[in-house]
Amino acid sequence: MGVGTISNAVYDRIGGVLERALTGLTYEQLTTQPAGRESNPIGWIAWHLIRTQDHNYSILADKASLWIENEWHKQFNLPQDRGTGNGDSLDQVRSFDPISSELLLSYHKAARERSREYLENLSEEDLDRPSPESMRERDQVVKVTIARVTGDLMQHIGQIAYIRGLVDEHGWYGA
Repeated sequence: MGVGTISNAVYDRIGGVLERALTGLTYEQLTTQPAGRESNPIGWIAWHLIRTQDHNYSILADKASLWIENEWHKQFNLPQDRGTGNGDSLDQVRSFDPISSELLLSYHKAARERSREYLENLSEEDLDRPSPESMRERDQVVKVTIARVTGDLMQHIGQIAYIRGLVDEHGWYGA
């Protein structure tokens, strides 16, 4: 079993929940702030999850992010230098336009392939290699970067599933 096998299984699970949670949502549901104007809508959280995966695995793979390389920023009508959403103000969250579930899922598919490729080629020795320079302030080695990103994505997919239940008015949305 390869080093990236378990991580790939986790990311496949996250992707499956994301697809089920986003499929069929209306634009209004994607932009609803279910706990009031101080909460994050499902569309923004989904975009943030995907941008986080794209950004971090692109750095690990020493490639330009798909956001820039494949011009996903243009499809979302956002600037090329738009970050991942970390530190966004409530105004930025409220003004985010997710466009559609289909666009979010297409971007996720591309970001997932980037992470799959990286993880499939990961060796045991790679795990203890220093993280890329831009990540070292937070993560000293690759395995810590992978653990951090995986934890973030797991947290956000749980939020997305929960919010899907709220916007459908039936409580927790089964993952």
